[in-house]
Amino acid sequence: MKVGSESLSRLSVDRVAVTGLGAVCSLGNCVPELVEGFLSGKSGADEIAGFDSPAARVKNLPIFKTDVPSQLALTMGNHLSLLMASVDEALRGAAFDPGMIEPADRGFFAGMGMVDYHVEDLLPAVLKSLGPDGTIDYDRFFPEGYREIYPLWPLGMLNNVAFCQASIHFGLGGENGVFCPHGDAGVMALYEAASALREGRVKMAVAGGVSEEISPLSLARARLNGFPCLPGFLGEAGAMLVLEPASQAEQRGVRILGEILGFGFSCEKSEAGSFASRRAISSAMREALSDAGLGPAGVDLVMVGSFCQEEREAVRELFAAQSKPPVILTTPVVFGETLAAGPVLNGALALVLPRDAKLPGDLRLASGRFNILVNGISCEGGCGSFVLTRPGRQGADIG
Repeated sequence: MKVGSESLSRLSVDRVAVTGLGAVCSLGNCVPELVEGFLSGKSGADEIAGFDSPAARVKNLPIFKTDVPSQLALTMGNHLSLLMASVDEALRGAAFDPGMIEPADRGFFAGMGMVDYHVEDLLPAVLKSLGPDGTIDYDRFFPEGYREIYPLWPLGMLNNVAFCQASIHFGLGGENGVFCPHGDAGVMALYEAASALREGRVKMAVAGGVSEEISPLSLARARLNGFPCLPGFLGEAGAMLVLEPASQAEQRGVRILGEILGFGFSCEKSEAGSFASRRAISSAMREALSDAGLGPAGVDLVMVGSFCQEEREAVRELFAAQSKPPVILTTPVVFGETLAAGPVLNGALALVLPRDAKLPGDLRLASGRFNILVNGISCEGGCGSFVLTRPGRQGADIG
């Protein structure tokens, strides 16, 4: 079924459906591997030489054949592969037919961390610029040495360059936006995608987040920022959702994995100045519930987005009065603090966890349809929360 302007006018976009999921993280290169690894109790963390904390890196990262020049692809590092792999899986899961919707009607929104340079990118220029004493001679560097640097090297370190390459590859030519660099950015990407759908600016959208690549620079930057909070560790991941009007999904016969009900945002640093405040986190959660038309009693599952004490306290306070509190999962202890990818990764996992799965603490998911609250937090004080509802099906939806 091709969706044209006439059919779009008859679609109700009050309900934003999730019809595709894609994820790559330290537990696996697709959503089924993520679920299997999570339920088996695996941790993606490995020790990093020279650092006193581990990190969760992606193993055997999928490689995509694209028209991107090989040197530019190397400069963008893992960003490009994480993004391409998660978008590809999400689109395939949604049974997306490129002929169904014009490229200009396909939105693309992503939260993305920073892209750091690699020493090997600059080493040839440095070697050619060394003076007799073994130090850099700038009289050699500026006339000749700098020519050894790949001309597009500066562009490769802009996170939206990888985003643009993915847009071209998958034909996502409609409204788009890149947000950075922490968990709240992933939530903002989903919010912008849902808004574009509700307002009829696009007919489908891919939205999600990508972490930073684990490197000495990213590990040092995180430590200097006091992020993640100890005993936390960084992780690599890419996670994407395909969103579309629920009525459109029903017309084309694709299964609806869940629906997005509401969003909330807030910003305030804690008094210690190293993370978002408990008040800001609580405000984002309450706003998301209000936007979804729910109270705390309507939440069945909470996906905690960080290692910070402020978030744990805010969640505990929000549900303190409930006689039957929701299931609370703190997933960063498994695949690390994945920054902008984190909340989207959590949302994808929550939508496909088997009902009969044995969760940490012998917890069980609610029967029938249930509601999920997902948080994305920044060490800079930004907070984002969103609410998903999952249809009442037994067992995993992806496999």
